[in-house]
Amino acid sequence: MSSHSKDDRTAAQKAGVTTRIVGSLIHEGYVPNSEDEAIHQQALRGEITSERVIAIFRKRGLEREQKALTQKRPPRA
Repeated sequence: MSSHSKDDRTAAQKAGVTTRIVGSLIHEGYVPNSEDEAIHQQALRGEITSERVIAIFRKRGLEREQKALTQKRPPRA
């Protein structure tokens, strides 16, 4: 029995999907940077799992949200 990859798309098809996803994120306000790209590349190379990537970006998002909220609040008297 031979094992087949679950994802049978070509590299070009995968790149196209990635481009569309990033384009959509940019439309929603995401600003790509080298640190985020490095994390994505680690995931692509299999160095870290998708779950770990999600956890990293979730934590960063929560930190950014908290920072934005604290900047909007007036100081307590």
